[in-house]
Amino acid sequence: MAREAPRAARGQLGLALAIVALVLLLSAAAAWAAGRLQERSASEAADARLESSLRAANAEMRLELAAAGAKARVLAASPKVQRALFRHDADALARITAEDENNVSFAFPGGAEPGAGFALRRAVEVTGPKGRELGRVVVGIPVGRELVDRLSTAAGVPEGDDLAVVEDGRFLTEEPDIEDRRSMWTPLAAGTALRLVAFAPNEPIAASTEETQRRVFLAALLTLALLGLAWWSVTRHLDSRAVSETAPRRRSKDLDDATSPSRRAREAVALVGEALAATHDPDALLPVIVESAVGATGAVGARLVTDGTERIRAGQPEAGGPPLSVSLDTGSDHVGSLLIYPYLDRPFNEDEGRLAHWLAAQASIALENARLHRAVEQQAITDDLTGLANRRRFGESLSLEVSRAERFGGTLALVLADLDDFKLVNDLYGHQVGDQVLRRFADLMRESVREFDLAVRHGGEEFAVLLPETDVDGGVRLAERLAEALREARFVDRAGKHFTVTSSFGVAAFPGARTAEDLMLAAVRALYRAKEDGKNRVIRGDSRS
Repeated sequence: MAREAPRAARGQLGLALAIVALVLLLSAAAAWAAGRLQERSASEAADARLESSLRAANAEMRLELAAAGAKARVLAASPKVQRALFRHDADALARITAEDENNVSFAFPGGAEPGAGFALRRAVEVTGPKGRELGRVVVGIPVGRELVDRLSTAAGVPEGDDLAVVEDGRFLTEEPDIEDRRSMWTPLAAGTALRLVAFAPNEPIAASTEETQRRVFLAALLTLALLGLAWWSVTRHLDSRAVSETAPRRRSKDLDDATSPSRRAREAVALVGEALAATHDPDALLPVIVESAVGATGAVGARLVTDGTERIRAGQPEAGGPPLSVSLDTGSDHVGSLLIYPYLDRPFNEDEGRLAHWLAAQASIALENARLHRAVEQQAITDDLTGLANRRRFGESLSLEVSRAERFGGTLALVLADLDDFKLVNDLYGHQVGDQVLRRFADLMRESVREFDLAVRHGGEEFAVLLPETDVDGGVRLAERLAEALREARFVDRAGKHFTVTSSFGVAAFPGARTAEDLMLAAVRALYRAKEDGKNRVIRGDSRS
């Protein structure tokens, strides 16, 4: 007997260590999964931010080149420049160059290429009487920090991000002071090897991932620890009572074993644990919780009631006596009251009541964890500024809806929208006012679409709507309603003045476009045509447009 006691103690210690290891493993797994989800969400947000910065900076670069070309044409048409070139008067051309604030150079016919020192330049040939070539005038754009700063300001590059110009892997502007970074690039100008590269630090992504992992690990650890503590305390207390008391309501030894408080307590822990492991969906958790309450307390039935309305029931509550009511809450939200009904001839005793309250507390923790998990998932597929679905959700839904329409022979319309001259809104009124415009357009989309349609902020000032069971005509009607609603909307700048905004729309539909890629391409082409045709209009497209 003396040898058995240490052996039993060692067995209990080993079991305790195994339970602790399991708790740590489950907590770490939950933290890792939440961290990966947060990391993916933050990475996609950073990539979308980089893409938006590049798009806006590239548009500004096109304006810079257009201005340089216009300047070159003005100089080429100047009589003073034409006379100097006609006379081969290098001194006069030098004076013109000195007077001009732009980076201007000239060349006589057959001479060296002017502006060769500028990677970005616009050249215009100067002709004289009878089409005689007099020379060339070039306006160059220096590629340096000043250019990058102009592009960054025009694009509204967020603090912490940066732009640079790269050629064949070599920085032509100073390299951003960001050690651990992610990047994205686009050609700076057609016909050159220059790349405009946008950079963003990875440190905020790593920090948010670590913070999410830390919080989820602690929450999971606390939940599992509370479950273990509750299981230990309840079973210990009820087992001791079961040994010292004889239950008068038990009709046989078999019935006694099946309905013992300790066994019901263990079953309750198992059921709640099963619910925690099975799903992160609150709607799926609630039926398990109600069933657990019946099984754990030996009740005849249970009901979950919210604001006087029954949501879920288990067993036969109408056959029971006066119910025991416990509250289910998640943070500041009241889920409902759990009403647990005893048998008419067997009211709940003190231990069963205590067990019911413990079950409600653990169920509330499970529901709160499910709510937090759903919130993290929702953040990963939702645009922070507008509350619409984001690019990731759009990509997943587009492929799914095309497959569904193909399988069941339905239709699917896609509407793409791009706010006209939105860069001017940011330049004239500021990004805060620009954000108000984006949010207002998102509200107009929500007001116009059906419950099962998907409204999306695709990035920057670009939006999309997926319309299941809708043909191209239906998509056009929605686009025209949105266009009219936006034209009628009035916005206020920081000085209190009113202004309006318009948008261009491209519409395409399945089965005119047979795949998700074709559908997107057809809508994009239609949107481009709407822009080229003067903006503020709706253009329908098809797979051949």
